Amino acid sequence: MIQYVRKFFISLLLLWFLIAICMMVFGTDIFFPFDLDIDQSEKMYRYKTIRFAAGCLLAYSVFRYLFSFKATPSLGIVFNYGFFYLAGGIIFAYRDNVELHYLLHHLVVAFLLILIWFELRQKIRDEGGKFKRDHF
Repeated sequence: MIQYVRKFFISLLLLWFLIAICMMVFGTDIFFPFDLDIDQSEKMYRYKTIRFAAGCLLAYSVFRYLFSFKATPSLGIVFNYGFFYLAGGIIFAYRDNVELHYLLHHLVVAFLLILIWFELRQKIRDEGGKFKRDHF
């Protein structure tokens, strides 16, 4: 039963990604979770956090490739990005004295990360006995 709950929320995350991509292509900004308009200082905070998370994710992926030659599962990439997003959000919030109400969306991100983490752990348990090697 719990696996269906995790899959439901991960499906909602996919839906969010698709809606955000389509709206961006058509020229409308949408911010997580479904905010169409936020003030300029919050936009700058989120842009810094997004840039930090994307940069860390790329560095992590290249490092992982160079030193372990093992690909990250597709859901693992989303998990790592979310982790870096939260880490960057905390760093920039502390450094720039960001107001607490700008950080409320981090609770939703943390909740989704926990669900993704459980999903990844379940996949490892399900495939524990199978010999499977994943290379680029």
